[in-house]
Amino acid sequence: MTQNTPYRPLPAGPVLCDDCSRAGAEVEMERQDALPPEARRWSREHDTALQSYRCPDCESIQVFRIG
Repeated sequence: MTQNTPYRPLPAGPVLCDDCSRAGAEVEMERQDALPPEARRWSREHDTALQSYRCPDCESIQVFRIG
């Protein structure tokens, strides 16, 4: 990803955990309301909506651009 867009677009289908996928598991992430501080800052600076997801298995967080 480029420096201007560090967040991928939200996938059209289920959001799968990248970390678990590398380990061979297919785990669907759960939407969460809270964004990490750096994502909130980036969202304000770039006037772009973001959404975070948390993996119920490994607890990793992924943030995506929406809209």
